[in-house]
Amino acid sequence: MIPNTPIKMNIALFVQKKEGICINNQKELFILPNNRILYIRPEAIEKINHYRQIRWTDTEAGGILIGRVLMEDGNYIVDDVTEPMPTDKRSRTRFSRKQEGHQEYFNDVWKRENGRCFYLGEWHTHPESVPVPSSIDRKDWSRLLNLGYETGCLFFIILGIDELKVWYGTEDKIIELKRRN
Repeated sequence: MIPNTPIKMNIALFVQKKEGICINNQKELFILPNNRILYIRPEAIEKINHYRQIRWTDTEAGGILIGRVLMEDGNYIVDDVTEPMPTDKRSRTRFSRKQEGHQEYFNDVWKRENGRCFYLGEWHTHPESVPVPSSIDRKDWSRLLNLGYETGCLFFIILGIDELKVWYGTEDKIIELKRRN
């Protein structure tokens, strides 16, 4: 279940493998501290890229990350993301995701995937070339991490004008992930 909801789903940590991590574009692979991998599918990257803040009139956008943990090796895959919903609050330099719409989208994916998906974290945009999390971002990420999730960690993506960066968080730390070479 995604944040801001009092009810939590009990689901198994590992899911059946849909397909292995076969990647042509290495930019979508990030290395976790335990040497596991986060793979962001091109379809999810494409959705996020649609909201890149290129023009001065573009507002911040964001949503949730939906994906899987591979049973075989514990690697993570972001399969899908939600896009901004009408109830979200958006301005040039702020984004506030509301529950409405994102939860319904997640529920539909959950049903379609027979419960084999997880809330893996959040994404949003920044109107700067290379994104740097603000103090507000870090405070919100810490709040989310303290809620606890089945996967034991969350991922946070910020898309800047020129770069996409990913952070990995557990209850006690948040670190920027490096791309796999």
